[in-house]
Amino acid sequence: MASSPAQLRSYLPSDFETLYRIDQVCFPEGIAYGRFEMKVYLRAKGSYCLLAESGGNVAGFILTELAPDEGHIITLDVLENYRRQGIGSLLLAAGEGEAASRGGKRMVLETATTNKAAIALWRKHGYRQVVTIENYYGRGRDAFRMGKNLVEVRDAAKR
Repeated sequence: MASSPAQLRSYLPSDFETLYRIDQVCFPEGIAYGRFEMKVYLRAKGSYCLLAESGGNVAGFILTELAPDEGHIITLDVLENYRRQGIGSLLLAAGEGEAASRGGKRMVLETATTNKAAIALWRKHGYRQVVTIENYYGRGRDAFRMGKNLVEVRDAAKR
């Protein structure tokens, strides 16, 4: 039996600076969140944040929100040296499971139209492009809104 690539745990306020630094490394300026924005999302009603730790280090995290029955992935960040080890998939499955357990029927996200690796990850996990949002990340920086039905996730959790 293969061991898990990481251990998951809930966010603690003492993790904030680590998460902020990870987001700054994972995304370019204009896409990475500022401190204020990230704090607002972490404190928002319905938000849920999980961290993945590997070897005692935070390897990545997922930040989601649920309102009222639609989950929204705010961000999924995995540090480069931990990528391609299943950590992003582990975080995503946990975030989807949490949304489904809270009554979420659908999960949505936005991703840069130029972020080929992220688009491939989302598609691999059943997300489909819903619409293109022009200038989402600023002038000339479009995003895809992608979505996934969580009924299958909820049904799998019941088994």
